[in-house]
Amino acid sequence: MLATASSASAAVLLTDNFSGIDPAPNTSNVNYDLAGRQTGTQETQSWTTQNNVQVGNPSVFGGTGDYLMIANFNSYAHLAGLTLNSTLVAANEKLVISFDVNVAGVTPGSWMSFMISPSHPNGPAFPVVGSGDFGFLLQENGGMQAFNNGAGAAISGPAFSTFTGLGNLTFTFSGADGTGSAFAGNGTQVSIYDGTSTWTTVLNTGLTNETISFGTWGDGDRAMIDNLSITTIPEPGSTLLGGLGLLALLRRRR
Repeated sequence: MLATASSASAAVLLTDNFSGIDPAPNTSNVNYDLAGRQTGTQETQSWTTQNNVQVGNPSVFGGTGDYLMIANFNSYAHLAGLTLNSTLVAANEKLVISFDVNVAGVTPGSWMSFMISPSHPNGPAFPVVGSGDFGFLLQENGGMQAFNNGAGAAISGPAFSTFTGLGNLTFTFSGADGTGSAFAGNGTQVSIYDGTSTWTTVLNTGLTNETISFGTWGDGDRAMIDNLSITTIPEPGSTLLGGLGLLALLRRRR
């Protein structure tokens, strides 16, 4: 049977539910029970942190379970053990990073950051506008900002206030034209989806060897992250083209 475009499926690189066993205690040891929390081909990858970061907090997402909390002035959690590159993301694959988020704080305009970068700024450096190939800010009121190598990047899409600062965000990284891999040297398009609306931004470079991190900035700010998922998804057409090639080869042999 000829393969169709719908047969393309995702490959799970890493998931982290931040729950662990027992369940997880409320602890600053963010690498507590990695084997119980993480799944995927790159499972049990470690985190490094700065300042007030914890796992095992009570859920704030309307269900049971725990999450990663990054709190207060200049705190971040960096997934140091996983390097995303062309070995893990093939030329015909998109990279998809998804997580649940809740942004809260005692000061107006509290926000969280998400960054994908070849290296992570250590010490007191701001974890988004530092060295990231792609940086993203989400405010408590739903405001969004994107950054590309430290500079502001334009976001196309509906009014930012449509997102309330609580829910799921999915980032899809592809080539600059929205197809293929961002690691194939063809530039990078980032699609941001909140379950209802989609925003896009185009970076001025392709991705190489990338790590991810989350952070906060500002006294009293909070960022709660849950159900992190990192997957690759083949282009739908690639599976179809493979089937057509096989069909042509069989015809030539007749």
